[in-house]
Amino acid sequence: MARTATRLLAFYMIFQADFGQDPDYSQAMQEFARPVNEDFLRQLVDGVHSHGRYLDEVISLYARGWSVDRLPRVDRAILRLGAWELLGTDIPPAVAINEAVKLAKDYGGAESSAFINGVLDSIKEQRAELAPGLEKT
Repeated sequence: MARTATRLLAFYMIFQADFGQDPDYSQAMQEFARPVNEDFLRQLVDGVHSHGRYLDEVISLYARGWSVDRLPRVDRAILRLGAWELLGTDIPPAVAINEAVKLAKDYGGAESSAFINGVLDSIKEQRAELAPGLEKT
């Protein structure tokens, strides 16, 4: 449960970063009402931040008909988080995708969960080719 709450906070922070706000871990954890794993939070947020351009390129390959810039900000933040979990961590792919779809159902539009599921599933299928350039954390 702490990992799910940590992912939620990571999503919030990645979403805020899209508006130019730098992550403030101590403030975010103080304001968040649930217990989180700080190491896992940093792994997620720092990974997305450090590899954002590459993640956006990968997302663009599989977001048929959508450039990353045209995606709704919520969907973009969820896809960045999910893509990082798939390509830059040892988190099981099914867990990464399920957690992203849950975030999309809770925070995205009516079509978001299906769209995010499709994009991340396509990325998962190509992990072996896409992940080697990223450091595992």
